[in-house]
Amino acid sequence: MVLVPDAFCLRFAADGDAPALAALRAASLIEMGLLGAAEAPAFRARARREIGAMLREERLIAWVLEAEGRIAGCACVVVWDRLPYPESSRHAEIAGVYVAPAYRRRGIARELVGEAIATARAHGVRRAFIAPTSQTRAFYRTFGFDESGWLRSPLLASGTESPA
Repeated sequence: MVLVPDAFCLRFAADGDAPALAALRAASLIEMGLLGAAEAPAFRARARREIGAMLREERLIAWVLEAEGRIAGCACVVVWDRLPYPESSRHAEIAGVYVAPAYRRRGIARELVGEAIATARAHGVRRAFIAPTSQTRAFYRTFGFDESGWLRSPLLASGTESPA
């Protein structure tokens, strides 16, 4: 668990956090114009089921921001195995990074993404990528992601291959 300024708490998400993660996902997609308000309730129900299953199957590892008794932000690591590589077959996408508007501009997204990258490394992930928007591309470059979305340096010390 990591403490961030203003007594907010960053922690790993648990299975019981799936409803909150689904709500944050819906809020994010609505802000991006990818989900309409009318479709949000059905989307949240489906997302809750899928996120819960992914958490239980350890295909999703998420960090959440707990503030004022509720989950107000998250950063997720979606993991999968590719064809074998010498050091690891594990790959990841850093996804679903979102902080509720009331908690923005406090460095929380930076903390969440840093924890997500560290978590990917700790789980033996060989390479990680992100799909940034035009507004977030510069932010993710500060973590070492290139224009194609791949983290420039391998997460595992011995990894030297291209991101393919």
